This record gives sequence, structure tokens and C-alpha cells, in this order.
Amino acid sequence: MRRQRLTLEEAASVIAAPFWSTIQGKDESERQRLSYLRTVFPSLLITGPFSIVLGFDGGLMALNDRLKLCSMVVREKDDKVFIASEEAAIRAMEPNAENIWAPAGGEPVVVKVKDGAF
Repeated sequence: MRRQRLTLEEAASVIAAPFWSTIQGKDESERQRLSYLRTVFPSLLITGPFSIVLGFDGGLMALNDRLKLCSMVVREKDDKVFIASEEAAIRAMEPNAENIWAPAGGEPVVVKVKDGAF
């Protein structure tokens, strides 16, 4: 990311690259961008089930595989974000969590913090 000056979303598009058939269905500018990333960085594509959480200065990014073989659930409550493989794990920590969603395969969840609040 640093050397190539990729954004977090672009890095996610490299690690969990969409299928070529999915790329063909995008508009022209998005198709060119995704094709470029997929062609230039083919060895960085991770296949198989995975969920990763990447911390960086100022936040974190969570990403799961493009086929959703490994589940990931995200919930919010006030100024907190919970990320787990199962909703039960989040409910054990915060029973009243709100805004639950399961990100699509390969869709990054980027949480940025500022002074302790996202």
C-alpha cells in the first residue's frame, strides 16, 4: 500500500479481487480500475476462506473473502464498532448493539477514529 500508494479500498480490491465476470458488469471507469489492479497485482489475490482485521494509525479495516466462505458480522453501538465471525459473540459483549450487517464478500469495512470516536 505504501509503495504503490493504494487506498484501503484498492488494497481490498487486490486481496479479495472480484471475479472477471463481476468486473465486466461494472461501468467503464470502475472496470478499468479493477482490471488494472487485478492485472498488476495477481500474486496478492488470496483465495480460500479468510477474514482479516488490519489496524492502521487512525482506525481499522476488516475484510472477508470474496465468496463469503468465512463469515463476518459488523454491529455498531454508540461510538463502538464490533466485528466478529458470529453475531452471538457480539451480543455477548454488547446485547443492545445496533445496525447489524454482514458485508458482501470482498467488501471492506473501514472504521476511522478521531479523538476516540468513529
